[in-house]
Amino acid sequence: MDMIKFFDERTQSRFSLIRRFFRIMGVRPLHVILPFVFSFLVAGLEGISLALLVPLTRGMVSDFNFIRTMPVLNLLVPIASKLETVNFGLNKVIFLLLVALIIIVIILKNIFAYLSRILVNLWHGGFRVNMYRFVFDRFMKFGKLYFDRSNQGAISLILNYSTSVLNLLGLFEYMINNSFMLMVYLLVMFKISWNLTLISLLVFPVLHFSLQAIIHKLWRLAELKNESQISLGKKVFNILTCIPLIKAYSKEDQVAGDYNNLNEKLRALEFSTNKIDGLIEPIKEIISTGFLLLMASIVALILAKDRPTEISIFVVFFYAARKSLPLFNVFNEVKSRFNSLKPPIRLLAEVMQDNDKFFVKEGRDEFNGLNYGIEFNNLNFSYIEEVPVLKGVSFFAEAGKVTAIVGPTGSGKTTLISLLMRFYDCPAGSIMVDKSDIRNFTGKSLRRHIALVSQDVLLFNDSIRNNMLFGLDRVVSESELIEIAKKARIYDFIISLPQGFDTEVGDRGLKLSGGEKQRVAIARALLKGSEILILDEATSSLDSMTECLIQEAINEAVSKKTAIVIAHRLSTIKNADKIVVLENGRIVEQGSLKELIERQGRFYEYWEAQKFS
Repeated sequence: MDMIKFFDERTQSRFSLIRRFFRIMGVRPLHVILPFVFSFLVAGLEGISLALLVPLTRGMVSDFNFIRTMPVLNLLVPIASKLETVNFGLNKVIFLLLVALIIIVIILKNIFAYLSRILVNLWHGGFRVNMYRFVFDRFMKFGKLYFDRSNQGAISLILNYSTSVLNLLGLFEYMINNSFMLMVYLLVMFKISWNLTLISLLVFPVLHFSLQAIIHKLWRLAELKNESQISLGKKVFNILTCIPLIKAYSKEDQVAGDYNNLNEKLRALEFSTNKIDGLIEPIKEIISTGFLLLMASIVALILAKDRPTEISIFVVFFYAARKSLPLFNVFNEVKSRFNSLKPPIRLLAEVMQDNDKFFVKEGRDEFNGLNYGIEFNNLNFSYIEEVPVLKGVSFFAEAGKVTAIVGPTGSGKTTLISLLMRFYDCPAGSIMVDKSDIRNFTGKSLRRHIALVSQDVLLFNDSIRNNMLFGLDRVVSESELIEIAKKARIYDFIISLPQGFDTEVGDRGLKLSGGEKQRVAIARALLKGSEILILDEATSSLDSMTECLIQEAINEAVSKKTAIVIAHRLSTIKNADKIVVLENGRIVEQGSLKELIERQGRFYEYWEAQKFS
């Protein structure tokens, strides 16, 4: 399936949108045709059971002699004659045969209905997995800028909404099933009395127009409920990610109050939805019962005096009418349910569009290792249009050398690293790797040769061992794991823990200190063994003593590697081969440590300011 070439919703029909959803879920013609056939069989058997009730009720009032003239059923007469006994006359045997036939037909109908249900549930499980897989894979392909700009609550809601599209298929199956049943009931009713059947058809426009206002109201409530769920999801995400801030300002009660207000708003909307939705069945019941009573009165007036024996046949008519009248509203029900699915479908449709997803263009070439170096060539970049972050940045990071990037907060240092890692797309020709445009390489092959230790350490809620081994495609021995932990100066801490390497670190590593998290991240980078090492403020969370220890490990790690080091503490870059000074997105100086100090420019000012810090 081509997951990049999608559609613009404004130029596609609703049917096209639904068809695309079904294709994503892996719905094949057989998945629609087989339930269609089962529905047809179930409805047909229901019709046969009703048709058999007509001669059964008629014979119960008089006798079954009329069956001799009825096609198909007249075959029961010779069978009944053979089974006839002194105690069981012909009428009783025919009665029992008809009852047995009705029971057999009902059993067959329920067997087909059950098989259809089991088959559909089996397929739906696969469709659900396909939809989840598609949405998740789709998110994995979006550029980082999409997540920077998106509401995290809405993203969580979209993932939860993935199965909502499955209801579209269920809605289609519901419409088919009920439509077949309605046709069968109408055929039986028409066979008994065409004029009463025509009168009963008047219920359709009455039901349709009486429920339009309710359906429209339900659609509006579905929109409001969707907005409320997004707001609640956003609030929960903000609360859970900012617990220390909330506690530091003693705002627990206020935050809980805000959450409760949103929750109450959602509860009120759900209550309003249920309250209005609850009106549909009573209205249908009242209208249907009214029509049944009207038809019963007509039948009573017509038949009571002239043809009393035919009243029994009309019992079957009223049974079919009672079963069919609620089905007249099937299209209104489908419309109502579809309207309630519009908000999640709209959100999922937006995920399917390419607009504002900030895809990072994938190249076709495989990156097999750095030989010459990395060149930043007049690099310009903006997160927001007309607000430049990097302005004409140009420098060369030679292979096998250490290049340090220094500068004040907000100068664009981390942005440079994010562009090199291909988290964001860069202009063509602005970053060259071994004299080839970085955009020509596949992202996976490029990142395979880069190890990153970022300032904001990301750890899974998993064991220290699994966090250190994350991303590796090879088996790591226990001895190597211990050796790397020692190099990262984290081994003594790990063995002091009751569960050692198998200790859980908590969400985002909350059970570890900043320095401990940083050292786990350094160990992870050392285990990867990539030839390009990027350290983005790798010692920012360490105390002076630990910094000295970890610096030894870093010096060993960068040996014979291409390293790009972003440093706030200038003492950590004394051994760098080149230092690039960045301010306000521009390079103001570059050179070796000795050259920059002798020049006494901006770097010299930073160096002097940190001498006694």
